[in-house]
Amino acid sequence: MLFSLVLILAVLAIAMLQATQGLFSALIMAVLTVCCAAAAFGWYEWVAVQWIAPITFVQLSNYAMSISLALLFGVPLLILRLISDRTIRRSGLVASWVDRFGGGLCGLVTGATTMGVAANAILWIPHGTSVLGFARGDFPAKVKVNPDDPDPTPPIVDAPIRELILTPDRFAVGFCAQLSDGVFSGSRSLKGDNPDLVTANAWLNMASSEVSRYAKPGSVGFVTSDFVPFVYRETPGEAPTGRRGNQPQESGNTYEPISPQAGHEFRMVRVQLKKEALDARKSHAFTLRQFRLVGRDPEQSTRQFHAMAIQQNRTETAALDPVNRHIKVQKTRFGDWHLLDQPFVPRGDNDGQVEIVFEIPKGFKPDYLEYKRGARVAVSFDAPKPPSSPQEVPKTNPSGEQAAAPPQPSTSSTPPTGGALRRYAVRRGKSLFGEDLPIELRAYQKQKDCEIRRGKMTSGHLIGFVDEQEGGKNETVKRFDVPEDKRLLQLNVESVKARSTLGKAKSFAMETLQNFSVLDANGTAHEVIGKYAIADVEGRQVVEVQYFKERTGSIGQLGKFSKIRDDHLKGDYELYYLFLVDPRVQIVAFNAGGDAGRREDMGMENLVAPE
Repeated sequence: MLFSLVLILAVLAIAMLQATQGLFSALIMAVLTVCCAAAAFGWYEWVAVQWIAPITFVQLSNYAMSISLALLFGVPLLILRLISDRTIRRSGLVASWVDRFGGGLCGLVTGATTMGVAANAILWIPHGTSVLGFARGDFPAKVKVNPDDPDPTPPIVDAPIRELILTPDRFAVGFCAQLSDGVFSGSRSLKGDNPDLVTANAWLNMASSEVSRYAKPGSVGFVTSDFVPFVYRETPGEAPTGRRGNQPQESGNTYEPISPQAGHEFRMVRVQLKKEALDARKSHAFTLRQFRLVGRDPEQSTRQFHAMAIQQNRTETAALDPVNRHIKVQKTRFGDWHLLDQPFVPRGDNDGQVEIVFEIPKGFKPDYLEYKRGARVAVSFDAPKPPSSPQEVPKTNPSGEQAAAPPQPSTSSTPPTGGALRRYAVRRGKSLFGEDLPIELRAYQKQKDCEIRRGKMTSGHLIGFVDEQEGGKNETVKRFDVPEDKRLLQLNVESVKARSTLGKAKSFAMETLQNFSVLDANGTAHEVIGKYAIADVEGRQVVEVQYFKERTGSIGQLGKFSKIRDDHLKGDYELYYLFLVDPRVQIVAFNAGGDAGRREDMGMENLVAPE
């Protein structure tokens, strides 16, 4: 309550101050504040990951996001205000009451935006307690509930996070998210990457003090995913756990299956926490809500979900029970203990791998999984269909929950989400190395001195209709002609439609120059040498291919498609750019326009050229 009141009073104070400055001055301040807030939310992740978190002489990783947001908002705003004070005269021939009233309205926008940014920056700091009496949720005072503890921590339930009065933090994020899809639009958007940034950061910070809030880019890997029919509520049994002679003894634990909500399903995702994800204590301690899955539901709305269950620990008695269960709730004599904010570490026999479960809508399409902040990895749900009958649920099992992290004394690169314009953006998990064309071409038109040798396209430009290929009589073209010492990267991208006038002008320049490139882990840039697309053109599927393996960077060869226009690249279409790279190199970035501001990180794609 006190924190909310402080923010509200600060907003009113700023509004009153701006009212005394007059309409013209307040309007300038409001415009500068909104622009700086949009830029700060668009770039804070990239600055935090690239510049602040890597600082080694002082541990700033847990605070990098807050510091980055505050600096990117406050420093430019101060500089721009000083410049405007020196260069712009403040005068206007309006009535006094209009000057005061208009100044006050602009001041409200300035105050609400400023305090919204400030609230986010403050609440992103891992306090481990309340801020002036406000906390997003209940922080566990102890690492684990012990039924024999005379003063146990009250059970945690999956309750909604708490909100500030008038929600200035959500106002600032929502306002800037709309700008990132409008005048500040780029290949990625704040709303698309972070459908609910306030909630995501609340999940991240609702953990004990021994759990870090940051993991380096590339420090988490995706292993596999699968359907699971149930998660479980575990109730400890009365029988002791141990060994009798050479035989393991059952614990007597019982497990009650929990079904998903109507229209939802449980999805297990197995990830690997690499050594780069170790925190300052050389520990992999985490909570379930620090895993965030982002994607699109069947209505194509961007959604996010935190993990809500975890694989139980497989102890020496696991041979008695082969069922691989995922525990959501531990039942104690004090009530249900939801495992959301319980600290865990990976099992010792799993090489840093962890199985977690998400409850998602049926038909959900994942984009990426985020671990803490900074570490993201592409996720695929290509897995068998759910079983027709549920697995057997035994009444007893010798296993306990995933190994809990021992008590400790208190003590991603993620691309920018807005601001930088990119004409094209990488589609996660769809790029590949290979020489095959998307389809075998038997009916096509040649352009630009197209050359075909023994079923391989050596150079040139081809256009054909997909429905004519089966009965075509041209020489069959199956592959690209790739030099023996090179490998062909086929990079799947999506066409990003610019919304602003400036963005459309830049998009036209990028489409004309076609100076795209990919960057490998050695720092070598590889220029685009071709592209192909399959799209609907006036009701017919058209395939169009350009390939110039001898391209040396000149503008003249690779250009716009002839048949497929930009407005055809919508709905169900495929668009690939082609690059020749050396064997065994890893592709780590895509540059869609010739400067670092348009570079997109691809480390999570794990694109390594074959031998």
